[in-house]
Amino acid sequence: MKNPRDCQSHQIELETKIEELRRSREELEASRNKLALLYDFAPVGYFALDRKGIIRTVNLTGMRMLAREQPEIINRLFEQFVSDDERFVFRNFIRTVFTGRGKETCRLRLLRSDHQPQYVRIEAMATESGDECLAVLVDINERRRAEQALAESEYNLAKAQSMTHVGSWSFDPATGEVKASDELLRIMRLNHKEATPDAFAAAVHPEDHDAVMEHLRLAREHGKSYEIEHRLQFRDGATKWVYTIVEPSVNSAGKVIRLYGTTQDITERKQVEESLRESEVKYRQLHESMRDAFIKVDMRGTIVEFNRASQEMLGYTPEELPYLTYLDITPARWHAMEARLIEEQVLRRGYSDVYEKEYVHKDGTIFPVELRTFLIRDNDGQQPVAMWAIIRDITERKQAEVDLRNKTNELQAIFDSIGDGIVVYDENGLIQHHNLIGPQLFPQISPGIPCREIFHPGTPSLPWACPVERAFRGERTETSLVTELNDHKTRYVDVTATPIKDALGEKNRALVFFRDISEKRLQEMHLIQTEKMSSIGVLATGIAHEINNPLTSVAGYAEALQRRFRDQADLKEDPRLDVFPHYLEVIVREVYRCKGIIDHLLNFGRKSEGMAVKVDMNEVLQEILELIRNQPAYRQIEVVTTLHTGLPPVLGDPSGLRQVCMNLLINAHQAIKGAGRVEVATAYTDGSPVTVSIRDTGSGIEQGIIDRIWDPFFTTKEVGKGIGLGLALTYNIVKRHGGDIQVESRIGEGSLFMVLLPACGE
Repeated sequence: MKNPRDCQSHQIELETKIEELRRSREELEASRNKLALLYDFAPVGYFALDRKGIIRTVNLTGMRMLAREQPEIINRLFEQFVSDDERFVFRNFIRTVFTGRGKETCRLRLLRSDHQPQYVRIEAMATESGDECLAVLVDINERRRAEQALAESEYNLAKAQSMTHVGSWSFDPATGEVKASDELLRIMRLNHKEATPDAFAAAVHPEDHDAVMEHLRLAREHGKSYEIEHRLQFRDGATKWVYTIVEPSVNSAGKVIRLYGTTQDITERKQVEESLRESEVKYRQLHESMRDAFIKVDMRGTIVEFNRASQEMLGYTPEELPYLTYLDITPARWHAMEARLIEEQVLRRGYSDVYEKEYVHKDGTIFPVELRTFLIRDNDGQQPVAMWAIIRDITERKQAEVDLRNKTNELQAIFDSIGDGIVVYDENGLIQHHNLIGPQLFPQISPGIPCREIFHPGTPSLPWACPVERAFRGERTETSLVTELNDHKTRYVDVTATPIKDALGEKNRALVFFRDISEKRLQEMHLIQTEKMSSIGVLATGIAHEINNPLTSVAGYAEALQRRFRDQADLKEDPRLDVFPHYLEVIVREVYRCKGIIDHLLNFGRKSEGMAVKVDMNEVLQEILELIRNQPAYRQIEVVTTLHTGLPPVLGDPSGLRQVCMNLLINAHQAIKGAGRVEVATAYTDGSPVTVSIRDTGSGIEQGIIDRIWDPFFTTKEVGKGIGLGLALTYNIVKRHGGDIQVESRIGEGSLFMVLLPACGE
């Protein structure tokens, strides 16, 4: 049995151990809490993943990286939180972690719930059991942004150097190491392996080599910065101009530890400068050799620059001109106009239109000039600072213009006085010029009107028929036009088109003459008809003579038989011959009537001598009526004559007046279909013309065409019964005799033609 003291001692020992265990437990719990806090609030994300990549545990930092709560993360595949384009990378990474048994690292872009980019570096290693791996995710957003910014900065620097043709370099004098940018190597035509001090020195132009090396030596040995322009020469002989700036880097002991430099390709600038120098020389030569004056003034109007032509034009010396303003050399009457022009044109748009004014020579002579003024602004393009102008003395031109106007007026007067219509067509077939007669013949003639309006209306082009288009091809063309005027009259026009070549013989114009030949054509038709009637007259005369002889015999024998009947009484008593005297009387009467008809026919067919004689219009009408009465077609027509007794004669051509009466009487008879009446009358009162009127009861003439009956070839008769010349010739003959002819007509009632001829005094 144990001693109570020992039991008590043992109890105390147990309690002490229990207390120690309790304290150890509390310390362990406190340590575990600290570790938990460290785990949750560590600056990196902790994840535990199984072999399939399923998340088993995650700390608070890991949840913040994914911007999700723990329930949204635990027991889900980690690759669901990896961007689509990097999931393949993660699968390979997790496979390597479990097979390699070592620490593996990769970079991923995660998908956050707030769609913000999250870049991490993940380090993972499998546990000893091989069932899980522990992964640490480090936020590298800032580093990624810094890397991107650095890359962008380097890219921008390279771009800037490329765009400005500036390359950068550094040189370590102690080691001879050269670092060069890509743009510098491009300028020097070197690659990175060739970037050595010797290669750079070899590229310097031989003529500039010593100066460049001396500047480099001073910078390396004495820390002296410098700028220099020099040339490079390459193996193919090509050269470049470069501008180099060098800044030494010196340590605290004053020793140069590195040289920093930039080299810019200034070849284009040098070329521009050379071109500018050449341009300035050319400008100065042009400036001084110009035949036109050049004057530049400031905004107060003072002359600040001029050329030699200005001195010669104005008569002032180079010393005198700078003391003058443009107002001093301009007559006062032009000041207001020029001030308004500067205000409205030069200051608003930077230049003026070409305008004319006058200048005053030093000797007081005023002469005309032509100029255009331009504005010069400051470098900012805002403030006007000066104006300049090119001035041309137009005294000779003005005199030439006066002479040209006089000559033009003279030629235009000649042009307009020509009796034919004249039109000039340009190379596009449009009317360029015309004289006064042209629009009288064709009212549509006016400048700018195409040739088709006259020659082929409705057809854009007619190369084979249009005289203008043929003239453009170099052909001289003669043709005729028949047109109907507004008053329904027909006009005949001869057209002659001739090509006009320009100074180079290339572009053709066309000169077209229009000649109205309507009167000539009428005269030709009249002549033809006259010749035809003359031929008929000659034929009729011959026939009449042949008929006249047997008629004379018949008349002689008939009269002899009549005398026997009168002298021998026994013949009268013979009952068998009691009707013979009557028969003989009829035979004699009809023979003499035939002889009368033949005499009238001979008179009508007798050729005119072309001399004006006194003509009795009553006799003319009776002759014509006697001829017409024997026409079988007109026997149903009653002819009523009312001839004025004591009608004075008419002075004229008998043949022509017979033609007038014949035409009117035949027309009157032809207008009547079947039975009808023709009334023929003459009239005269003192002081008035002799009037011959012929009225018929025919079909009449429509009012719409009554004005056209006088036109040649216009006819209302059936085909084959007339060619439309009768009334045209009648009208022409009457007008030639100083008379007039009038017509009145009603459809269905007939027509009345009245010929008015001047009476001939005794």
